Amino acid sequence: MHSSLFGRGRTGVLTAVGGAISMFCWPGLACADLKNGIVAYNAGDYATAKKEFLVAADAKEPMGLHLLGSLYYQGHGVEKDMKRAVDLFAAAAELGWRPSQTNLGIIYQAGDGVKRDMVKAMEYYMAAGKQGDLQATFHLGQIFRRGDGVEQDYAKALDYYRLAVQQGYLPAVHEYGIMFANGHGVEKNLVEAYGWIAYVAATGDKTAKQNLANIESTLGDELEKAQHRAAEISAEITRIRKELARSEKP
Repeated sequence: MHSSLFGRGRTGVLTAVGGAISMFCWPGLACADLKNGIVAYNAGDYATAKKEFLVAADAKEPMGLHLLGSLYYQGHGVEKDMKRAVDLFAAAAELGWRPSQTNLGIIYQAGDGVKRDMVKAMEYYMAAGKQGDLQATFHLGQIFRRGDGVEQDYAKALDYYRLAVQQGYLPAVHEYGIMFANGHGVEKNLVEAYGWIAYVAATGDKTAKQNLANIESTLGDELEKAQHRAAEISAEITRIRKELARSEKP
């Protein structure tokens, strides 16, 4: 394993419950229960949230299974129960719910309440990644970059990062830039590294801002070129994200 002079952020965060949940569920009673449950959860009424999520879960609504699993994982309104949480995530994952697939990847990779199992972790990440889950795709990149349960392979890591980078997934964009800064799997290129990391730094990310400052201090006469590259990258990511947003509109 190679060490890096550049800082890296925290990325192993489970997709659980929050105020910005998008509603993707079958029309009807189960969907209504989920909406009511999310409203209750955001108001801190976990008992009602559990009741509503349970109705949706009993109807085999994958989002209901996922959100109920999140309650058990967090211990919100129920006693924390990792076995119950994993079982619920697994049921939703079997129905193709990609946030549950990603959660299970994180859980098995970390050995969080279960025996660490990198084979299962990668299977879940790959299932979610095939459905376009950027967090799962990024974690696959991290696994190959670190050689975590697999042979270290910077080329594969870069391939996975690129899939998420194209849509502006910030952890992947940052990591992609660091790969250029360190010359891991690519020729070392601080101009290119600056361009990618600048995109993340512009969001206020402290680690990215510090890494950008470190690179900037070494660029010398190439700083203007790097700033131009950063503008190109930002424009391209913005264009791709707008195209995707238009294609997703009904």
